[in-house]
Amino acid sequence: MEQQNTNSSRSSLMAWLSPTGAVIILVCFFLPWLEVSCSGKKIIGSGLTFAQKAAPLWLIPAFAILVLLLFLWYWKGLSITWFKVLLMTLAALGIFMLVFTYVAIEQKLSGFVVRRITSHEIKAGLIGTGIGFVMVILSALGVRASGKK
Repeated sequence: MEQQNTNSSRSSLMAWLSPTGAVIILVCFFLPWLEVSCSGKKIIGSGLTFAQKAAPLWLIPAFAILVLLLFLWYWKGLSITWFKVLLMTLAALGIFMLVFTYVAIEQKLSGFVVRRITSHEIKAGLIGTGIGFVMVILSALGVRASGKK
């Protein structure tokens, strides 16, 4: 009996990782993602900055909002199977978008002739957004059927 209560509480704690990750994603979307310096000039771009130039990046905060809605729906009775599948899908798409965006920026920066004086640094916003999506994945993997049906 004690083991079942422990599993239920652990399962519900794992489910709380998804809204926590979603809030982190939403906050970090507006924090600096990348700092590029060239010839002494520094440009800092956030997720919002990059979303203004690349429309699909607006999906990242939309994914976070959908994760929050899924969590509410899960507590109202959404089956655990659908909860897991939808969380994993949203998180995988979000991580794919982050990696794709970073690779695209890296390719554009490597095209500069003056590569020696051009540098870039990943900032906390990009890392935090990735951590938020990893938390959503961990939530989907950690929620057990004993916690919610």
